[in-house]
Amino acid sequence: MIYDRIYFFGDSITLGCNDSTGLGWPGRLCRGLSHNGESVAAYNLGINGDTSLDIKNRWQNEITARNRDSSGLIVFAFGFNDVSRKNGETRQLELEQSLDIARSMLLAAVKLSRVLWVGPTPLDQSVNPMQSDFANWRTYNNDIVELDQAYAKLADELKIDYLSLVNNFLVNKRYQSALVAGDKVHPADDGYELIAENIISWQAWRSISDRKI
Repeated sequence: MIYDRIYFFGDSITLGCNDSTGLGWPGRLCRGLSHNGESVAAYNLGINGDTSLDIKNRWQNEITARNRDSSGLIVFAFGFNDVSRKNGETRQLELEQSLDIARSMLLAAVKLSRVLWVGPTPLDQSVNPMQSDFANWRTYNNDIVELDQAYAKLADELKIDYLSLVNNFLVNKRYQSALVAGDKVHPADDGYELIAENIISWQAWRSISDRKI
């Protein structure tokens, strides 16, 4: 089934920071997609720094403003910022908080339409600590892996299609090179291309699109 609109909710990786094409992985996925002879409306609703809680607080209003009485496909991708640690303290959201938020959000979303869920990606930890105007941030791949495993278990419980990326990308030389070519959190262009390739080859995505990269 091809949807006439697709909503992508996530953080800066979904938004496509550092991608010189401006497409990110959502734009790459939706190139050439059509519905009844018209281009699919693809909405990249990624916001820098968003945790799962931030997305939970906005996603329904974002869809309502764009749906035109068409539910569309909903794609979620979050988690990286949940495990980020401000000024060396605890995660922004502890594991059980992240899972509770995800459960609530996903159960509400599946009442509206088909939902796909993409797991978080790793970083090059040599970037730690990351500086911002108001804090130092540290993010660890072990935390991302732990969250990804818990998300996968939750997705199985809720019967929602989930794509895990982190373990593959931790050992994938192409993605690691793209991180170094980017800012070590957000990959350069080829990293977004690789994310898109993984999603396009995912059976859950193939069920809604025959698009080949």
